[in-house]
Amino acid sequence: MQDKSKLGKRYTCFECSLKFYDLNRPDPLCPKCGIDQRTDPNPDPRDAILAKYRGKGAVRAQPEEELAEGEEAEEGAEGEDDEIEEDEEEAEEVVEDE
Repeated sequence: MQDKSKLGKRYTCFECSLKFYDLNRPDPLCPKCGIDQRTDPNPDPRDAILAKYRGKGAVRAQPEEELAEGEEAEEGAEGEDDEIEEDEEEAEEVVEDE
């Protein structure tokens, strides 16, 4: 069996529904109908969402006033996480009791 990473990205042609790999070629053309897959009229909505978050990995320094407000918001978020953990622990105890 061949390593799939050598085959490139997998596509499903939007014109003829043929599934194929681009074989790491610069132009992803369907081998059956020849349509360029970059011109897809119905792009994957997940790509648009992920594009918003690319490059936002760095945390910026906040001014002291905003930091105080940010700390309060973070504490509230941590409290919610604690509640979720407590609920999970209670669920595990119920399962163990049965």
